Amino acid sequence: MAKDAKKPLVITMSGDRAIHDVADDLRAAGLFVDQVLEAIGSVTGSADPKHVERLRKIRGVADVSPDHSVDIGPPGAIS
Repeated sequence: MAKDAKKPLVITMSGDRAIHDVADDLRAAGLFVDQVLEAIGSVTGSADPKHVERLRKIRGVADVSPDHSVDIGPPGAIS
């Protein structure tokens, strides 16, 4: 991975602040927000790995985890 490559992340909210307020703070701390998933209390995006610890310290953040792609295969592949 390139030294300055952004890493896909999933941020889980603690629920003690409005998710859009936390998302604004995440942006200010270096996260490029892809989606604000209010129904499940998560935000997806990407950031330089050096910003991860800063993101974890934001009030309202419960967890910052790497995002992983999921492939369930073509329709009918699982029976």
